[in-house]
Amino acid sequence: MIRRTEFYEVAVKAGFYGLERGGIFGKKDNVRKYWEDVFIKTSVRPALESLLARAEKLRIIDLGAGSGEGLGLLTHIPPARVVKAAHSFVLNHDRIEVYEGVDLSPAMVAQGAANYRSKPHARFLEADLSEGFPRPEEPPFHVYFSSYGALSHLTVGELEQLSQQIFAHAANGSIMVYDLYGRWSAEWPLYWDRSADEQLPYNMAYLFPPHKQDSATADWFDVTFWTGAELVQAIQRASLAAGTQVNVLTLKDRSLLVGRHMDTCFFKPTRFAVRNQVNHLFERDYRGETAGLQLDLSYLADGRSSGREAQRRIRSYHGSWCAVTGTLDALMQGDNARVKQWIESSPEALAEDLKMLAWLYRNADRFPVVDFWASVMGPQVACVLRNHELNLPEGLGCGHGLFCVVEIRK
Repeated sequence: MIRRTEFYEVAVKAGFYGLERGGIFGKKDNVRKYWEDVFIKTSVRPALESLLARAEKLRIIDLGAGSGEGLGLLTHIPPARVVKAAHSFVLNHDRIEVYEGVDLSPAMVAQGAANYRSKPHARFLEADLSEGFPRPEEPPFHVYFSSYGALSHLTVGELEQLSQQIFAHAANGSIMVYDLYGRWSAEWPLYWDRSADEQLPYNMAYLFPPHKQDSATADWFDVTFWTGAELVQAIQRASLAAGTQVNVLTLKDRSLLVGRHMDTCFFKPTRFAVRNQVNHLFERDYRGETAGLQLDLSYLADGRSSGREAQRRIRSYHGSWCAVTGTLDALMQGDNARVKQWIESSPEALAEDLKMLAWLYRNADRFPVVDFWASVMGPQVACVLRNHELNLPEGLGCGHGLFCVVEIRK
């Protein structure tokens, strides 16, 4: 018989009794999981469904794959409609012929191989994308995928070269997914007047608590920031050089007001806590504070000549954001007249969402939960803010991410 404490000692060493991190901080915080991942999944879903209607199994290459997070994204896309189906997701592992994760980091390649060692169709290889497409000898892939700024590590010339080689390698109907840093983000106005032809300093110090975010000790590296027009022009040049045609299926801005560096002051004068507050809205154990959602964007109005359309887009979205927070404040204060005013003065789609939020708030007693705000109201507020971003017009490069899906035609 083992000692009474032996099992618990083993469990503690295995890490099962550490503090719960939740989704408030870190690389995979709630905004990442329930906003940005959802953005990618829903944006790529139509093209993926079209491919699956024509091919029994898909060949996928993930460019700048890291440890294989792209495979997790692509295999966890919910269907657009709630239907009775054999599978919960659009793409399942049994519909994948091969997934190749390409990354420059040997550690990432090793970690990816370890993460997916139970999936025989998943393999990882080390390669430098700045030198071009690493798998020209392979049959064409259906999906040439990238996510979360991986291709922003390339210069304009390097991305054009990679795109040209991919367009030439692809089959008719293949897609390429770009995910780049947008230059006209509210996170870094000091870069708005710069050009995509120059790479600029960037860091990931947002992964650390505010008291550990120091410019002198942060790890800096150069990346390329893009506008929507610059990306489309680069794609068109690459297509012409490859002798193919391309169809831009999707061009969207992601994380206009919740990008990682909204909560830092490395690239702008003001540190907000807006991503932190949206993380709290999504977290079922916390009550998000509406005061933390208030944003003063006056620092963007400095008379710069570039990015004027982007600034209008940001302010328009911020107006919808303020309508949501204003309605919440009015509901909490019991000011029904002001709730009515917010609804009646908002565009139809936003007005419908405000009506839904008002109904939820006024019917809190109907929900069998311990904390209505944390369990129901907060997550729905976050989803409304997210969905209005998803429905914005064609991307300009005014979000943290600039997301583009291209279909190759031959």
